[in-house]
Amino acid sequence: MLKKTITTLILFLIPLMVPLVCMGQELTIVHVNDTHSHLFPFGPANSFGGMAKVSYLIRKARHENGEILALHAGDAFVGTFAFNKYLGYEELKLMEDMYDVMCLGNHEFDLGPDNLAAILAGITSGGSPVTLPILCANVKLPPDHPLRQFIRPHMIINRGGLRIGLIGIVTTDPFNYSPEVQAILADPFAAAAKSAQILRDRGCEIIICLSHLGKLYDELFLSQVPGIDIIVGGHSHDAIPEPELVNGKIIVQAGAFNRYVGELKVNFTRGRVDLIDYRLYDINERVRKDFHLLEPLRDLRTGIEEDPRFGPVYSERVAIAKWNHEEQWNATDPFRDTPLGNLITDAMQDAVVKNGIQLPGEYPLVAIEANGYISHRIYEGKVVGNDILRAVPYGYDPISGLGSKIKVALLAGAQILAGLEFSTTMVEYTDELSLQVSGMSFAYDSSKPAVTEEELFQGMISRIDPASIRIQDQPINPEGLYWVVLDELLLQFLTSLNLLPFAEVETGMFLYDVVRSYMEKLKILRYESEGRIVDISLLPK
Repeated sequence: MLKKTITTLILFLIPLMVPLVCMGQELTIVHVNDTHSHLFPFGPANSFGGMAKVSYLIRKARHENGEILALHAGDAFVGTFAFNKYLGYEELKLMEDMYDVMCLGNHEFDLGPDNLAAILAGITSGGSPVTLPILCANVKLPPDHPLRQFIRPHMIINRGGLRIGLIGIVTTDPFNYSPEVQAILADPFAAAAKSAQILRDRGCEIIICLSHLGKLYDELFLSQVPGIDIIVGGHSHDAIPEPELVNGKIIVQAGAFNRYVGELKVNFTRGRVDLIDYRLYDINERVRKDFHLLEPLRDLRTGIEEDPRFGPVYSERVAIAKWNHEEQWNATDPFRDTPLGNLITDAMQDAVVKNGIQLPGEYPLVAIEANGYISHRIYEGKVVGNDILRAVPYGYDPISGLGSKIKVALLAGAQILAGLEFSTTMVEYTDELSLQVSGMSFAYDSSKPAVTEEELFQGMISRIDPASIRIQDQPINPEGLYWVVLDELLLQFLTSLNLLPFAEVETGMFLYDVVRSYMEKLKILRYESEGRIVDISLLPK
């Protein structure tokens, strides 16, 4: 009788025990990416973002979930006067108490590997070295390079009884780098596969790749790398509302500029990593601030405005924007010129004319800028200096503390035609290579096949409609010459493609000053998309 009773009890308990065994272990991951030195709130009434709000959500997650992972997927640097003043050091020191690890983004290399090492060592600031672990598996440094002591390919962290492997990789797109940096970067996918295997061999149960490649590359290529469970992405600034599941990998990304924070919950059971829940927090006026950061952030802001190079860039009004001036086009609109792109290129052309820059020859004048060098919209309402630098933040001049300058290059019509064709080769995937223009207009057809690099150098044209190109209201002459105002960074990139100008003229003018002066002159900003650039594949049939 007793034996029968015990047997019955065991049979009764087994179904109850199975769910407990299968529940596994939960892990909460909080993540951001591409914060770009956005330490302080921005936007209408300064209601968006801010490091203090992000820190509050991370602390809240730790309080509610215990042992979490807090991750940063790269590009902490470059984007506001906070970087131009402190070169990223002060924000990295604040990040030490917020994140468990970050990976390198391309903008961490903007000042070069040697300067990055000096920043991390505290040499540029006179402070203590940065202790936040930084990952990048596809950077290959000489044995004696000082950056080696701060960068590792991967690491292992234990959380909630789980052994977690973390890998970092960064984009190798030459558009983002100087030749010096390109020389030390290797295949990110091979590097990720190698690190994943090492981490599996060391007993890691979950492997997370911090990827600064961009959403498209995460989906198409990184998702095929064996051994990775979760991809925490960056670089493309995508705010992915729900995790994607691609080739068995969970893929997330949290926008940019401290505007969003992602919180991912997963379950590990018998070698499987399954999604439990996800939330993408909108960092707006309803999110509380971490009071621990209020005083240090206030001191940093004061230090910026007391710098005579900058002045009241967070408080003094430069202009009023009647509406948001977007830096990106509407995906369904055939017009591919943007309100902000039009404003910036008009400002560039106006500055050369207004300041009497001497340009030999009676050649027509136009201005161009790449979308990839225009970072952020201008919001409706009061526009201050920091809003302008957020729009055109790239480059760095240590004396002025500002970014890139504008130059004027003498190009043949055939070179302009080739440059326009090149700018359309990736439009269905990214707008970074696309151009904004002043003093000219053109049309292209994105439904046609893109030319290869070899075909481009052979003079082949596919997407651009040559007959549509107008420069100062005249058809382009492939054999004619034209003065082109452009960002020195764009000129460097075009030169790397062997689009060599016949002549260059230095203006000495910083792009930030050019755009600021133009906005001051306008007082009220009313720019719209007006059809300077048209994708004819989207026109009504």
